Amino acid sequence: MKTLIASALALVVLFGSAMSVPETPSEAPKGASITAAENAEILRTQKPSYPLTKCVASGRELDAKAIDVVYDGRLVRLCSGDCKATAEKDKAAWIAKIDAAVIAAQKPTYPLATCPISGEKLGAKGEPIDVVSGTKLVRLCCTGCIPAYEKDVAAAMAKVDKAWIDAQVATYPLDTCVVSDEKLDSMGGAVDVLYGTKLIRLCCKGCKKSVEKEGPALVAKIEAARKN
Repeated sequence: MKTLIASALALVVLFGSAMSVPETPSEAPKGASITAAENAEILRTQKPSYPLTKCVASGRELDAKAIDVVYDGRLVRLCSGDCKATAEKDKAAWIAKIDAAVIAAQKPTYPLATCPISGEKLGAKGEPIDVVSGTKLVRLCCTGCIPAYEKDVAAAMAKVDKAWIDAQVATYPLDTCVVSDEKLDSMGGAVDVLYGTKLIRLCCKGCKKSVEKEGPALVAKIEAARKN
């Protein structure tokens, strides 16, 4: 029941927090009132933590020909334009699949032990409520926190994002900037940013643009350093 609540709520939540830029063409359905700038921002914030590698419509792998479509403020990745034919009929089911995948991917390592709204320990009031914002998981202690969450999604997401950063700093494998190779403390202290839920530490704010353009490659470089 709680997962159903999360899926329903996610349809009306438009906020996501991450860094990215579109790597493939994106399209909005006919009749949509979304602007090009809004469309680009949704892709920028939601694509880094998009949880599926297969098209929600056909089940085929998402490759270089995949297209990014925005429905109701949510990113949906399709293997080709052919899958858009059933868009309006199936978009709720597609988004429900994405929500379930977000929860499954992020719940095991979710970094907050408390509700970002009430501050109560998760589990103190029963099973937490899992809500998907864009492509990020937010866990609430109870249904009573839903109105306050919906009123200020950005504030809740800021707490979750800070927790993602704090959880990864101690085990971060590099002492140099993944963009410039300069020491992290060479310009006054490391600048921490998230690509989806992955921490990237930079030597300065000027390197943020590279994260937007090269996010997946930089994350891969960090993971390779972690393994070594």
